[in-house]
Amino acid sequence: MRDLMAAVGEVLLFWGFLETAMREYLAVIDPVEAILPTKAPVLSQWRKAKADRRDARFVQLFADIEEAAELRNCLAHGLSSASADPRSREEAAVICITPDGSRRSITIYEMHEARDRLHRVTNRVRDLPI
Repeated sequence: MRDLMAAVGEVLLFWGFLETAMREYLAVIDPVEAILPTKAPVLSQWRKAKADRRDARFVQLFADIEEAAELRNCLAHGLSSASADPRSREEAAVICITPDGSRRSITIYEMHEARDRLHRVTNRVRDLPI
């Protein structure tokens, strides 16, 4: 169970790293907008700032961020239960309730994969041209 809980925490922490990278990039491309107080999530700010970009790199990066956001939001807002029985053949997993009310199982392996994807996406944001 500790490994499962750590995996959830890692995904959330790596999401935070991604949000920080997005905020830093937004501050560089629009410093005036970046200092204005807002309650809008950084993902919404990113959508607005990138909406007019047609560059394929930005389109793919945004799609990758959206995919990561879906899993992160499921963990952050819908976490419902967990299962980690070492005597079972089933992989440790958490169950989340999605916005449409369905249940989604996320295995520890999927969370490790998500953590690694978040790391790569964060680096891509940090490497964006200004």
